[in-house]
Amino acid sequence: MIIDNLKNKNQYLSINKGLQTGFDFIEKCCKENLPVGRYDLDGTDVFAVVQEYDSKTEGAYEGHTDYLDIQYIVSGVEVIEWKQREESILTSDYNKERDVEFFDAKDPLRVPLKAGEFVILFPNDIHRPGMKLNESVPVKKVLVKILK
Repeated sequence: MIIDNLKNKNQYLSINKGLQTGFDFIEKCCKENLPVGRYDLDGTDVFAVVQEYDSKTEGAYEGHTDYLDIQYIVSGVEVIEWKQREESILTSDYNKERDVEFFDAKDPLRVPLKAGEFVILFPNDIHRPGMKLNESVPVKKVLVKILK
């Protein structure tokens, strides 16, 4: 897991060529205030989802096999809970179509993210996004999925 501010994005571009596409879209989304929805950016290798929701108290821990995530907070604040895959307990079969499986994770690291910050999540990063920090607040987020 990588946590940082968008102004430092260039440090991570060598990890995967799709990160440049993802960060370019995030900047476009912020400039143009793009509406909620899915955006195909690079065929099937990179796509983004602009989301708006209220941060929550419950949710599932998830993991991915084929895609990396960039989760960027446009506005609001949320907590992403994190645990290493090998320290988590698998609770579902892998869904190849959605590239997701679900886990139980005890004593996760709670990472607060505010506007302007992002997290890059890899297949070993089990995570539960969208959690409230102190109280439930409106959040606008860009989720970018990048084929690894």
